[in-house]
Amino acid sequence: MGYTLRDDTITAICTPPGVGAVGVIRVSGPDAVDVVSHIFRSQSGQDISKKKRGMYYGNIVERDGNILDDVIVLVMKSPHSYTGEDVVEIHAHGNTLILRSIIELLLKEGVRIAGPGEFTKRAFLNGKIDLTQAEAVLDQIMAKTRKSLELSREIREGHLSKKIYEYSEHIKTILAWVEAVIDFPEEEIPDQLWQQSLTQLREILANMEQLLATSERGKILREGVIVSIAGKPNVGKSSLFNALLQENRAIVSPYPGTTRDHIEEYISLGGVPVRLIDTAGLREVSEPVEKEGIERAWKAVENAYIILFVVDATDINSKDIQLYQSVKENINKAVLLIVNKIDLNATPDIPPLFLENTKTIVYTSAKTGFGLDNLEKELVANLLGGQEISEDVVLTHEHQKDSLQRAYKYIENCIRQKELSPELIAFELREALHALGEITGETATEELLDIIFSSFCIGK
Repeated sequence: MGYTLRDDTITAICTPPGVGAVGVIRVSGPDAVDVVSHIFRSQSGQDISKKKRGMYYGNIVERDGNILDDVIVLVMKSPHSYTGEDVVEIHAHGNTLILRSIIELLLKEGVRIAGPGEFTKRAFLNGKIDLTQAEAVLDQIMAKTRKSLELSREIREGHLSKKIYEYSEHIKTILAWVEAVIDFPEEEIPDQLWQQSLTQLREILANMEQLLATSERGKILREGVIVSIAGKPNVGKSSLFNALLQENRAIVSPYPGTTRDHIEEYISLGGVPVRLIDTAGLREVSEPVEKEGIERAWKAVENAYIILFVVDATDINSKDIQLYQSVKENINKAVLLIVNKIDLNATPDIPPLFLENTKTIVYTSAKTGFGLDNLEKELVANLLGGQEISEDVVLTHEHQKDSLQRAYKYIENCIRQKELSPELIAFELREALHALGEITGETATEELLDIIFSSFCIGK
């Protein structure tokens, strides 16, 4: 791995900024217990530096003897802690001034402030977790829906790691046989053994294909997607936005141009975190404010993963067709056609162009709620490629996908190029193992680790 583990002691506030009942400060490193013992006075008079582990109540005391706060201190000794090092957690009152004052006392004792994700990085480098589990910690913190939370928990429990290690073990077994052929060329190796190895490699490839197919869904569940509601004015975009949110977030008015700027909210649709955007009605205007709103609406449409193009069931006309054509021709994104206000016209006349260029038409009434369930199903089906979110193992990060694709290619080379020498086959298999090791962290570079952990918050 080649990454240097620093042996100093670090600290950070682990709880979110602001006022709360309790604020937690974490200290980790070889001097964690001794350092905290210098500023902590146990009510029972116990010296925590002489204790193996436990929970203690007492006071944080400044150098002049002034009591700063009454706290609970948790002592966890290596290796039985989150980081694998000696760890002390100080549970104080959640006042920012108190927490910062305690941090200042620790800094005076020679402790330094932890970098982003440094506690989790130390857990990884000390072998408490692998890289997939470390990334799952961040995914758990950032999860926006219950389903994304469940999947991140599955990965943190080691389900993805187990899959990658299985691939590696099978490849290592085959590599050992190939290396034996290289070391003992005079020995006659049965062809049947190579055929068995080829069968194993094909099975690994098939399994990898299935895992690679989850990468897009994993990314969507982790990061969420932008879904923009677009169309001409007064087709019920804001009403549909409010109906999907189940709250009156956007102003609804019969007058054109009510929505001057886009409004957005996060919602969960079928377990998918969606950033739903209600845009200004698309039309030609000269009024500066509305014109700016329409320009922003087009940008929102361009940035969307999927566009909900809304038309009014009582008034589908040439303007709708022109706008729809413009969206389809100029923006390479999936578009769902929503025929709204179906409560006012149950049998709308759909222009042929819509029927020819749209796979699915969803009929809704934002007013009555009719069709909203169907809209959600169609939207989720488009987001996830028509597949259920049933896997307990998914790829959630781009570098995981990249590494697995390279491992796949190396193994494929072994199978396709039958005339490869044993030396070249061994080379391809070693490269495959190295690529898989990047996912679990065994062969991850220092640069990759820095990129991954820099996205963590300080204190985790």
